[in-house]
Amino acid sequence: MRGCYKGLPWLVGATVLLPAAAHAQSAAPATLSDAAVPAPGVQEQTPPSPPASQSGPVASDAIGDIIVTAQRRRENLQQVPITVTAVSASTLAAASITNTSDLVNVIPGLTVPKSAGYALPHLRGIGVTAIGPGIENSVATYIDGVYHGVSASNALALNNIAQVEVEKGPQGTLFGRNATGGLIQVTTKDPEPGFSGSINGGYANYNTFTGDAYLSGGTDTLAGDIAVQVTHQGDGWGHNIVTGDDINRVDLDLSVRSKWVFKPAVGTKITYIADYAKGQFSTSALRNYGTDRNAFYPKGFAGLGTFDVDLDSQPLRRLREAGTSLSIDQELGFGNLVSTTAYRNSRYSYNIDFDLGPSPYSTNIANQSDTQFTQELQLLSKSGSKISWAAGLYYYHASDAYDPQDVLFSGPAVNPLRPVTRVNNQTDQRTNSLAGYAQATAPITTDTKLTVGIRYTWERRDLDGVQTGYLNGVVPISLANVHTNMETKTPTWRVALSHEFSSNVNGYISYNRGLKSGGYNVSAPASQPYLPEKLDAYEIGLKTQLLGRRLTLNSSVFYYDYSNIQVSRFVNGSPQVYNGGKARVYGIDLDVTARVTDRFTITGGLEAMHSEFTSFPNADFFYSCPTPYPTVCSLSAKGNALPQAPNISGSINFDYRVDVADGEMRFNVNELVNGGFYFAPNNEDKQSAYGLTNASIAFTKGAYTIRFWGKNLLDKIYPLSVNQSPTSVAASYAAPRTFGITGGLKF
Repeated sequence: MRGCYKGLPWLVGATVLLPAAAHAQSAAPATLSDAAVPAPGVQEQTPPSPPASQSGPVASDAIGDIIVTAQRRRENLQQVPITVTAVSASTLAAASITNTSDLVNVIPGLTVPKSAGYALPHLRGIGVTAIGPGIENSVATYIDGVYHGVSASNALALNNIAQVEVEKGPQGTLFGRNATGGLIQVTTKDPEPGFSGSINGGYANYNTFTGDAYLSGGTDTLAGDIAVQVTHQGDGWGHNIVTGDDINRVDLDLSVRSKWVFKPAVGTKITYIADYAKGQFSTSALRNYGTDRNAFYPKGFAGLGTFDVDLDSQPLRRLREAGTSLSIDQELGFGNLVSTTAYRNSRYSYNIDFDLGPSPYSTNIANQSDTQFTQELQLLSKSGSKISWAAGLYYYHASDAYDPQDVLFSGPAVNPLRPVTRVNNQTDQRTNSLAGYAQATAPITTDTKLTVGIRYTWERRDLDGVQTGYLNGVVPISLANVHTNMETKTPTWRVALSHEFSSNVNGYISYNRGLKSGGYNVSAPASQPYLPEKLDAYEIGLKTQLLGRRLTLNSSVFYYDYSNIQVSRFVNGSPQVYNGGKARVYGIDLDVTARVTDRFTITGGLEAMHSEFTSFPNADFFYSCPTPYPTVCSLSAKGNALPQAPNISGSINFDYRVDVADGEMRFNVNELVNGGFYFAPNNEDKQSAYGLTNASIAFTKGAYTIRFWGKNLLDKIYPLSVNQSPTSVAASYAAPRTFGITGGLKF
């Protein structure tokens, strides 16, 4: 929930949620031109120009071309041999999508579990549910070309966004950083010459105030902008029974972002970006799952409300992060040289009362510090080249630490033979990674193209860990004093064959190898490191536009061979990662965009999927152990489904516009259906099937807009995450029904 852009995933196939209107006042981003995307319910200014080979007429209100950069160059989405989704800023606004969790409403196959404030996106069942320093998501997030490796700061606010692009499946060549599940590209607006901007303010239930402002100005040579967003929620969704304080509340969500574009000469573009964010919140607060007992409270938790907690310490989280980047794009005649240099720093503090009850039995108090430096050099072929190619070097350095972490123990779950009542952890993991990559696409016949790419990654992880236990809180004993490192050298690749059956029908077949690097458990420095996971993906896709381009129907069939899977566990109150054998995942994506009239658009998506561990002999089990819970044992999870992998999910979105009183009224209704999924490889806890309904009504007249919106209108209650441990099972819950009003002015 913090930042200037709130963490953005993922639609099935290549569904494009069409924007509310062409936004001529926004700077056209590098990846999507709003002017090229027809606005639902608005007369299209100019239909897309048909190729010379096109058969049949193009409708005047046809769906326009969508431009994406899934292969690091501007291309028509319908011709890219990858499952890609492009979502414009106006689409996000119309569907009342303001944060990461909301995106599940329009993206089948996406789940975004949250635990202790960390956002952990999963695509097609691929993702990680572990939290802590140095644990990177399997779905990589890039913002304006810069990788964001800290999951605590990847729940990003949707402000000053130009577009979001999501690629499903492993990105092993051009975007190789730990992208076994997929890729999220967020592009913010470029500043424009002259002076323009927007101001928005809103009020919602739970006494929630929101505001954002965007100002842009300058000349053709130098232009700059600034974007500010702030949210304050006065009342929480629940209460802490012990302290009487509100819980599940956003006390502050503040972000500031500025971008400057300098064009000193023809063919040269220099972009500088700086951002800052600060947050204080208790949303996704952990509580005992249901009313069941745990090791500390054998009588259970009867009478506790779904959004309430019963904790002796208030689970308050604080985040501060800042970053800066410099990009230089220079034309060289035969191509373009692009250099992107970036630095990021964040500090995240939180506490978890992991006995989940009112007595001071056990608490995890953590202060996480993360720094990141990246440097990328790209050499790209000229637009329109017969053979398109890209080559580059990528360097990544990160330092991720607990500074410090304290775990406090007391009460009935403490071992009386070795009463360690406090564990202090000061551990730092440093990552240095260097990769070289190249990819080329060449025609082998008039209508058939072959794409081949390869990436080679060298990575070293260093761990300096000091963990000290205190007997009875006084006598220190050394639990770990570790100074070690590990190196890996791994190739990944991509091969794709695409064929243009006609100007409106394109098919492809591809094979990709993706990698997510291994590492150390900073929370347990004496434990064994977890090894890299790999994913081989096979995909066949078909992208079609029918009925004069008023109907887009895209589909893909995929098969994943997944090995050395990184899964999470909780040990003594701290999250850890271990490797979990092999799995296979296969399924089908179907996506439709239909322009029923020039004022009525329907978009929909469906994903049917099967996931299964083919080998996992040492999975953590709890309820199935010979000794009754609370306990833990190792059993085989072979045949079980992957966590966060719904067997079926779908969404449908209706968007209708009508002229009213010299203005325009826009109606948007969205429905999500999720067939349910398991929370852990043992398949002992399951989220049952559920649906969500969201809607908005907006009136625009001139530069003014007022919007009434509602999310989760049927007030469906469901958990965002369920985390099992040997002593307790913790859950955090998604927001209940929310509704409000937002007004805005553009100038």
